[in-house]
Amino acid sequence: MTTNTPGFPGRAGRVDLTMVATLKAIFDTGTVSKAAEALGVTQPSVSQNLRRLREYFGDELFVRTGNALQPTPRAIALLPVVSRLMRDLDVISRPPDDFDPRASNREFILCMSEMAEFIVLPRLAATFAQEAPGCSIRGVRVPQPRLLQALEQGEVDLAAGNLVGADPSLRQKRLREYSLICMVSASSRWKDTPLTQQGYIESRHVAVHRVTDSVDPVAERLRIKGIHRSVALSVSSDFVAARAVAETDLVCTASVPVGRQLAALFPIRIWPLPFDLGLLSTRMIWHERFQRDASHIWLRNQVEATYRGTIDGAPGY
Repeated sequence: MTTNTPGFPGRAGRVDLTMVATLKAIFDTGTVSKAAEALGVTQPSVSQNLRRLREYFGDELFVRTGNALQPTPRAIALLPVVSRLMRDLDVISRPPDDFDPRASNREFILCMSEMAEFIVLPRLAATFAQEAPGCSIRGVRVPQPRLLQALEQGEVDLAAGNLVGADPSLRQKRLREYSLICMVSASSRWKDTPLTQQGYIESRHVAVHRVTDSVDPVAERLRIKGIHRSVALSVSSDFVAARAVAETDLVCTASVPVGRQLAALFPIRIWPLPFDLGLLSTRMIWHERFQRDASHIWLRNQVEATYRGTIDGAPGY
């Protein structure tokens, strides 16, 4: 038995693209008048489509709060699907190789680690301001088990980072390789002397396991090397790890660019790792369906150029 919200008769027919576009426009603008302006239609037309949407879903979808329309929980649940449909419609509506960043108002969704966002996204935003002033960037963090689905369905355009365990069917390009270092407190027993291998083994550690990695790449390399690390604290944030290191005698193993950035923000010292764990690779990945999309190619080029230009990629310490 179907239950409907009082005042709405419930579903009849199917949702059309005009209704989907109206729903997305109201989400983006928060008012009927601004949605009409964004769509290039009249306000009565938007109001009529909103009424059709409310009747179809049996829900208000948007309620007035002050001078703006706020989405209901039902509308919020629809947003990922609506956004994906609009992005796909944009893709199929453009002629091949037709993307003008200066004329576009597309939103690009990037999945990066917290530290990569901190280092890369501000520079990328500056590039967008010059080259694609109408476009926007939304940073998200998607757990590794959901990353393939998110890229396939267009919930994420591009992911960048270590991305350990990413599905091999995804397209990828290596960005940089980095050596590893140790972070210690500037007031610890290691403040003036680099760690030895024995000192590393005897110390207690902070481990960083990012949600976009299936396993901690440092832990995996240590396991292969046969080196035991006593972990006192496991976190998902490089910033939390650095704060913990600064206030304790704990040691944290990180890549060179991450260590250098954090050493500029926290009272910590960085030393070379006292043994060789090889180089840590970073890459960007995307789904095959966007391989030849002109806007996606432009995005990949910008991310790669910004990534390489922002982070010192020298392998040595």
